[in-house]
Amino acid sequence: MEPKPRGWSERYGSVFRDRAVVEVYHLRPPYPPATIDLLAELAAGGAVLDAGCGPGELSRGLAPRVERVDAVDVSAPMIERGRCLPGGDAPNLRWFHGRIEEVELDPPYALAYAAESVHWFDWEVALPRLVGVLAPEGPFAVVHRDWLRDEAVLERLRPVYRRHSWNDDFEPRDPAAELERRGLLQKLGEREIAPCPWRPTLDELVDVHFSTSGLARGRVRDPEGFAASVRAVVGDVLEAGDDGRYDLDVAAKVVWGRLTP
Repeated sequence: MEPKPRGWSERYGSVFRDRAVVEVYHLRPPYPPATIDLLAELAAGGAVLDAGCGPGELSRGLAPRVERVDAVDVSAPMIERGRCLPGGDAPNLRWFHGRIEEVELDPPYALAYAAESVHWFDWEVALPRLVGVLAPEGPFAVVHRDWLRDEAVLERLRPVYRRHSWNDDFEPRDPAAELERRGLLQKLGEREIAPCPWRPTLDELVDVHFSTSGLARGRVRDPEGFAASVRAVVGDVLEAGDDGRYDLDVAAKVVWGRLTP
């Protein structure tokens, strides 16, 4: 199998086990509700596997609409946080701490999905395993959340990201497109989820960056300098409302199909 991009290696994915990252992860904007609607539609009421669930935002939202959700993550702090959040104690939501490549599962699943996580998996092991735990017609879905979408802001922030990120191997790639290009995913459908409002404060807009792999506070180059640069860019380009919040939005995209590793 063609090696994964180096920017998606375990070295960079391991940051999500850091409690400092988990503590700011809630600052990410919620997925648009239609994301959960689509996943429920794809699951058709059956059992679901959330591979790389984090604090389980989608798992917790999906559980009331399906038979069962098994939420798996390698980060114990992420699972601890998810259990304490609304819906985290649902009787049909089961939390599994471990690597998706080896954790004990309870197949078959009508749907498996990975939300902002599939690029961290060991594809040579994880993808065949996912094929094995899916029901014969069960799809695999890749969910992507898109926030901070204002191009004027992004144009100014990209050099800041490059200067401060500790991920020297980063390349802007779409995981679903990469799976499809390599012949590992036979795409059956794709849906762009319409944007929903996101109204962060300046502090939230700065600190949400520390929830990402390349800009995790404990590893980023000069975190205070990075925060100051983001503040300066946002102050120059965006205007806050009277309540101190910015009128932004968050969108999502879901790609689903058959895994063919």
